[in-house]
Amino acid sequence: MRTLLVPAPLAPGPIDLSEEEAFHGRSVLRLRVGDEVRIADGAGLAATAVVRADRRTLTVEAVGPIERLAPDPAAHLTVACAPPKGDRFADLVRGLTELGVGCIQPLACARGERLPNDTQLDRLRRIAAEALKQCRRSHLPELGPLAEIATLAQSGRVLTFLDRDAPPARPGPVGPTVLVIGPEGGFTPEERQMLVAAGANAARLAGPVLRIETAALAAAAVWATAWEEHRP
Repeated sequence: MRTLLVPAPLAPGPIDLSEEEAFHGRSVLRLRVGDEVRIADGAGLAATAVVRADRRTLTVEAVGPIERLAPDPAAHLTVACAPPKGDRFADLVRGLTELGVGCIQPLACARGERLPNDTQLDRLRRIAAEALKQCRRSHLPELGPLAEIATLAQSGRVLTFLDRDAPPARPGPVGPTVLVIGPEGGFTPEERQMLVAAGANAARLAGPVLRIETAALAAAAVWATAWEEHRP
């Protein structure tokens, strides 16, 4: 059963889909009145619904119980990542959404590329929504705000940054954790020192030099898999 996104919070009664979702339902899924579809609000509520009207918009209504689904342990992860070149950041956002991370923050670094603007962030949110529907998740990751090394270092959060010379990655207990992924040119000595001084852990992934999106997805997968055994 295909998934459509509805405004949060999902509630009983008829729901008019957004113009974009209605187009997706009509033109891509070819839904018609009476068809069943899964609806989710991106905040953990989901239900089976039926298409009730197909006129100026597409209207759906829950016909089964509205379920509140617990987020996966990976929802405790924030990935603060220097954006890679071109459209590779879109692939990164899509993959991290599939893995179930809770937050994705573009990271400003001295050797980094240009940061996404508001228009680009809106597009990335749409990409995250498509990934959620495709893999049948129920929680959208938060996308943004932009992060800086100094801000992360002063946040008091649990930080882990990737370093080729560090010991292998060993995820700690499930809990709010920020994975800090640097740019292709690496962190500057000053940025690395800020992270170390803030108590950040350094971790190494398998393999030699990894592209930004490869490193971010691999790190998130390592943590998500290690935390799976703690699923409620």
